[in-house]
Amino acid sequence: MPRWSLPDAALLLTALAAAAPARAQSLDSLVPRLAAMSAVTGLEDAMADTLARLLPGAVQDRAGNVVQVRGSGVPVRLAACPMDEMGYVVGSVTDAGYLTLRRVGSTAVGPLYDQFLEGQRVTVFGRRGPVPGVVGVRSTHLTRGRTGGADDPFNLDNAYVDVGAAAAADVADLGVAVLAPVTRAKQPHVYGAQRGLIAAPWAGRRAACAALLSAALRGQPGSGTTVVAFTRRSHFAQDGLAFLLHTYPGADVLSIGGMTTAELGSGPAVSSDSTAGRRVTVWDLPARYPRTPVETAAIGDVRVLEERLVRWLGGQP
Repeated sequence: MPRWSLPDAALLLTALAAAAPARAQSLDSLVPRLAAMSAVTGLEDAMADTLARLLPGAVQDRAGNVVQVRGSGVPVRLAACPMDEMGYVVGSVTDAGYLTLRRVGSTAVGPLYDQFLEGQRVTVFGRRGPVPGVVGVRSTHLTRGRTGGADDPFNLDNAYVDVGAAAAADVADLGVAVLAPVTRAKQPHVYGAQRGLIAAPWAGRRAACAALLSAALRGQPGSGTTVVAFTRRSHFAQDGLAFLLHTYPGADVLSIGGMTTAELGSGPAVSSDSTAGRRVTVWDLPARYPRTPVETAAIGDVRVLEERLVRWLGGQP
């Protein structure tokens, strides 16, 4: 028998883990896994790379979308789920080593979206990997009794991120620079009766994408061409989806990942929209407390969505 050194064994285990098929993962494991990922709109590279590895045969197209194509000819079915989220980038680095923030994306989220940051943990994605940080809180002792807006609500101009640096040079040593993506620290929480709910920032959208990923792994494509795509930049001009619509002009399009305030447990809602001059069917997943740090989706709704997607990708109504 061959004798393995520890480095050889470690490399072998790493290779086997990377090669393990995603179909071995259940939907229940994919939902929290995707909910823990971060993908600031326009800066989705890390999540795109992960999804491309999870979905056999998937590639990244010229727009950066993760696309799997099976079959050929007509009819053409295109199911797409946006992978990105509203987030932040580093706006500047102060001499004292603090980071300021700028919001990324054009979706209206309201003032509370930024206020949720105050005193909370964030993750800064630098060139050398993720860096933990925390958004500072104004001192009640130093501001008490002062005038000039001391009691005004927190806004993004008040956000200073502490990453443990004492100077700008320390920040550079961490691999963090201006325009580095920043998101809230993700810790998806599965709870409720029979652990039937999941809460996390953007949990509804990520759960919907998990349903599409699982359906693509489980189901068999119907006749014609079946396209599964995870799109970029939905919070800019939907240009990731627009590129796919241009690539597949005659496709029957299904857009996944919108959110509705329908009651949890009611299953996906169906609506239609017009994008790039064509009608697109939209399946919205119910979400409670949308666009908050505790956005909540029901695992049961995600399972229903997955089953519907399996049938739709197989050419069934």
